[in-house]
Amino acid sequence: MQKHLYIETWGCQMNRHQSEGIAGLLEEHGLFLTDSLALADVVIFNTCMVRQKAEEKVYGRIGAIVEQKKKRPVLLGIGGCMPQVHGESLLRRFPAIDFLFGSSDLAALPSLIDEIEGRKGRIAHLPSPIGIDEVPFRRESMVTAMVTITQGCSNSCSYCIVPRACGPLRSRPAERIVAEVNGLLTAGCREVLLLGQNADSYGRDRPEFGDFAGLLAQVAATEIPRIRFTSSHPRDMTEQVIETIAAHGNICNHIHLACQSGSDRILQAMNRGYTCDQFLTIVNAAQRMIPEVNITTDLIVGYPGESESDFCDTVRLIEEVRFGSIFVATYSPRPGTHSATLSDDVAPVVKGERLQEILSRQRAIAFEENLRQIGQTVTVLILGRTAKGAFYGRSEDHRTVIISGDVEIGEFVPVRIETASAAALVGQPAVLSTVKGAR
Repeated sequence: MQKHLYIETWGCQMNRHQSEGIAGLLEEHGLFLTDSLALADVVIFNTCMVRQKAEEKVYGRIGAIVEQKKKRPVLLGIGGCMPQVHGESLLRRFPAIDFLFGSSDLAALPSLIDEIEGRKGRIAHLPSPIGIDEVPFRRESMVTAMVTITQGCSNSCSYCIVPRACGPLRSRPAERIVAEVNGLLTAGCREVLLLGQNADSYGRDRPEFGDFAGLLAQVAATEIPRIRFTSSHPRDMTEQVIETIAAHGNICNHIHLACQSGSDRILQAMNRGYTCDQFLTIVNAAQRMIPEVNITTDLIVGYPGESESDFCDTVRLIEEVRFGSIFVATYSPRPGTHSATLSDDVAPVVKGERLQEILSRQRAIAFEENLRQIGQTVTVLILGRTAKGAFYGRSEDHRTVIISGDVEIGEFVPVRIETASAAALVGQPAVLSTVKGAR
């Protein structure tokens, strides 16, 4: 009798990619992936703790498994950041959980499931994160595929749970990364996304692997049509990385550079290791060396002690850089971080007002920047269809493009932009035939 696996994932692209590894590994163990919770014999929640809301959503979903367990036998495993931080207390708090696993040693999952099915009790397998798992992947897409280059982070940002949840920086050997990219290219993949909690720190723990600029050049030499990477820490972004992007036509002219605040005082409190002027120096270098580069960022509003003046500095930063998009969140304390020891003294209503002001200003900037694209022809990688049936994809600077016309998923198509909104560009194919390469 076939057994079925159901996975829910919260958080970043690193978690999504880890879930691809969980699915691939357990598929080899005889479990078949299903998108129906009601059919599942094994349920895995791959969790995130970067924001309080993500953690609360997991707690809410455990209740759904309690209801399933009343109807039939089903195993629940909780993995990722939450078990790595909270440990066995999750087992005590939630009797519905059958096993815990952390952010490493995925290879142990099949044996954990076998032990539970053998009625050997509930299990917590939470080793310290060491090395990087090499597992088979059941990929969500072969148009664009994720490739891990580092895991963990050795920075000490005061608000961030990642070093505790994911361990210190661990770089993957360059030859394994390049071999994986070559395999994806052979399989027909059109784009790779190089993943790391801090991609630019690649090789800092293992100098013999080289640095991130060198790795980017090696991946570009595979001739994979399009390369992206995330995420970048401004303290670790180098001019050599910017030069490498500029020198290779298959590396996207998009940099996600997480600033977090425009206030030097708050950046120091966050232990980010740079000033706003130093951040702007990196941005200016990228804008000078990479034509039409799209800079995107992350911001936190309402960090402890953030004054109205500090917030105004962040608004000024947005207006000066004119980011293509911003991921912004209100501050929430995370257990075990330095900032969790501080008074969370910005009122929730003020946090909400600041969040809305950032979103409103950014929508206006994004709309203005997207309007500049009207009349231009951009190369779009077609990724899928919208809920309304139109095709959509990404331009080489990572803007969303909606296409009114008949195209094929996985192809690069020159699209003439006719209209725009704050969220997307809209156009139609500039020629009848598709383009087989990226730029």
